[in-house]
Amino acid sequence: MVTSLRLSEVAALVGGRLLGEEDPVLTGAASLAEAGPGDLSFVADARRAPEARVSAAGALLVPPGLDLARPAIEVERPYEAFARFLARLATDPDRLYPPGVHPTAVIDPGAAVDAAAVGPYCVVGPGAVVGAGARLGAHVVIGCDAMVGRDCVLHAHVVVREGCRLGDRVIVHAGTVIGADGFGYLAGPRGQAKIPQVGIVEVGDDVELGALVTIDRATTGRTVIGAGSKLDNQVHVAHNVRIGRGCALSAQTGIAGSCVLGDGVITGGQVGIADHLVIGDGARIGAQAGVIKDVAAGATVFGYPALDFQESFRITAALRRLPAALGRLRALEGRADGGPSKREK
Repeated sequence: MVTSLRLSEVAALVGGRLLGEEDPVLTGAASLAEAGPGDLSFVADARRAPEARVSAAGALLVPPGLDLARPAIEVERPYEAFARFLARLATDPDRLYPPGVHPTAVIDPGAAVDAAAVGPYCVVGPGAVVGAGARLGAHVVIGCDAMVGRDCVLHAHVVVREGCRLGDRVIVHAGTVIGADGFGYLAGPRGQAKIPQVGIVEVGDDVELGALVTIDRATTGRTVIGAGSKLDNQVHVAHNVRIGRGCALSAQTGIAGSCVLGDGVITGGQVGIADHLVIGDGARIGAQAGVIKDVAAGATVFGYPALDFQESFRITAALRRLPAALGRLRALEGRADGGPSKREK
């Protein structure tokens, strides 16, 4: 973790052009509203210029052509450059997870562990494989015959159940469970009989799973999370779902069993997707939408039931006018019945 950088060093880091003669030392990063004299902030475009002029930030990342007469770096994509600076401020992984195997960890003799760090009270089961450079936080459990790829980071209390597979550079945040049994039961005279869930979960390279994500193992076969996809906190993925590459699923999205999501699908918060549906490549689903039928590739849907977003907005606008329309209807009905309307009383 770098605790301080001069503005000129930041310019070299992000490939930008230093504006002005000053070269302040920067020790942190913050938004325009919250930044102080030691912080770097960014201006996404000229519309934020008034806010930037009154910000207390020590220096700014600005787009080409925006000169605010204060210490700044001109760069093509300020937010992307800001993200690169933030990476230099991140806590050193060796401090988060000290190298080596903690003495309280339990590693089965039949496991193959080449991890950079295995934290306190971790459990690695028989036949499990943990790749080189992986880091396991406290109380992580890797079930029997599970596989964790190279350079993965599994934060505290993550569970990877038996047989499940994680690719390389996967990040899994605290409390996530990969490979819990799918919700499979058969109704009978004695109630709900459990259907054995004997499949696995397969997570691709460069996936990031937020805190308390739950991904159910397949009844048979695989539940799949495609490479590069990002799942926010408390997302639930049911058994036999297949999620494509580069998807972004916001918090509390729930996907019922056997759905197929194409590449690049984006969902807002609290989206619900019914079972056995197909969501096409690049589809966008607005927050709290309830999806009960297939969504075409590239479509944007919203509402419950989820409809084309323009149609859904028209319906919402019409509903807001409904009370006034009902009032006028009752007045007309009163006149038709020969009685005075409410307005005439």
